[in-house]
Parts: sequence; C-alpha cells; structure tokens
Amino acid sequence: MKKLDNKQKLIWEHSAQADLPPLPNKDDVWLRLVQHMEISDRETGIDQDRQEFTPPRQDIWTLVKPRLNYVIALGLALVFILPVAYESFTTETLLTRTAEYQTAHLPDGSTVSLNSESRIRYTRDFSTDHRTLVLSGEAYFDVKKGSAPFIINTEYGQVTVVGTSFNVRTREDGFEVGVNEGRVDVSNETSSVQLQKGQLLRGTSAFNKKDIHDVTHADYPDWMNQKLYCDHTPLSEVCAEIERTFGISIEFANPSLNDITVTGVIDARDLETVLSTVSLLTQHEFKLDGDTCTII
Repeated sequence: MKKLDNKQKLIWEHSAQADLPPLPNKDDVWLRLVQHMEISDRETGIDQDRQEFTPPRQDIWTLVKPRLNYVIALGLALVFILPVAYESFTTETLLTRTAEYQTAHLPDGSTVSLNSESRIRYTRDFSTDHRTLVLSGEAYFDVKKGSAPFIINTEYGQVTVVGTSFNVRTREDGFEVGVNEGRVDVSNETSSVQLQKGQLLRGTSAFNKKDIHDVTHADYPDWMNQKLYCDHTPLSEVCAEIERTFGISIEFANPSLNDITVTGVIDARDLETVLSTVSLLTQHEFKLDGDTCTII
C-alpha cells in the first residue's frame, strides 16, 4: 500500500473532522424526481392546448374574407336591383322609338299622344284622385276635367292643369308648352308663369313671362298634323326633328350650316318632300345615301 506524503495526510485529517450531511434516502430522491417530471408534463400539455385551440389571426381572416366579400357583393346587388325591381312593379311606362307615334288613354280618362323618341311614366295608383306623371320628349295631352290637378314633371319644370288640351316638349335643346284649351300653370324652383288658351312658352329652366308668345298657326302642335313650323329655328334643331321623325342621320358638309336658321312650313308626310323643302328654305342641296343625308 502506498504511503501518503505529508500534504495528503493533512487533507485526510481535515476531511475526517468535517461535518458532512447524511446521504439522502434513495426513495425520497426518486419520489421528488417523479413529481418534477409530472409537473413538467402538465405545463407542456397546457402550452400545447393553448396552441391548438387559439387560431392564429391570419387563419381567422382567411376564413372570414370570402364570406365578407360575399356579403358586400350581395349588399351592392340589393342596392342597385331593388329600386329597379320596385319601380317595375309600381310604375307604368309608355314610350316611342325613332319614327314611332303612340296614342293612349290614361286611367283617369285623359288621352296622351306621344311624339317619336318620347316617354311618360306614372305610378299604378294614377287615377282621378292622383294624376302625376313624368315626361321626357314630346306629348300632346287632352286632360279630362277632375277635382285633382293633372301634373306633368319634366327636367325643366312642372306643368299643372285641371282640364285642358295642351302640348309639352322637353328635349335637349329646350322646353315648350303650348295651350289649345283651358289654362296651364308652369313652374319650377325659380320661375312660375300661367298660360291661357292660344299662348305658348318656349325657353329653358330659366323661363319667365318674356318667353310667352302667341300660337301663330291653327294646326298647333305641328307634329300632330304632320307639319314642321319653323320661325327662325336653327337648322340643327330642324334636322334633329327630321331624324327623330324618319329615323335617318343628317350630316353637315360645312360646320357653318349650324348658324343657319329656317322660317317656313314644312310638309312632313314623307322624307323626300321634307328634304326638298329644307333645301329650298336654306338654299343648300342635299345628298341622300341610304339612311344618311348630307346637306352640302
């Protein structure tokens, strides 16, 4: 056996004198180890459960986005479709296309004649107690007398009567109301005038009493009698009426033709007669090629 040197002896002696703690019981150590492992497992399980049942924000948006787009699309469709559907079920419409004319009897007993490219709309409750309609284009009315006023709304103003015969024209180039029988009130937000038998209002939405004239011919309105009455009427306006009446297109070879005015009576029973009369009144020839007429 190897002998210890002095230094090793000293370490050995001090170690023997040290008060060391007793060795732990192996059963207690094993129990503490098992308990620590169970606690660790439970904490890990809780973390896993949280991860499993808490969906990421990106996944929720991916799930909701298609449904949200569907709801928005459905909402927009309802906004645009419902008013159209409601109007189709609650209103009546009479209309004429190019080169068409129509005469109809309204529910209150009145009669309306539509010129070409014209339309009237009225609600289905239109009756002797409620007589309001909307006009675009030109129409002649023979209104049956009744207790409720007969009201025509246009883009230029409102025409109100009780019982009378009159013509209303509302086109891009202006507004006209002429009275054959009775009395007519014409008004909008800024103006108000009254027309008697034989008077005619011609203007725009800024009309006033200065725009009232006498009807100068017995066959008013002219379109009801297949005529065109022109009194310093711009050629462009005359040609627009011819286009609506006969379904053709009229072109000007020279832009200066827009400055020409026409005065006279044009027989509008057939296209050839109309174009020949316009040529005579303007001193300009025309060339007809199919449905296109060129004034040169």
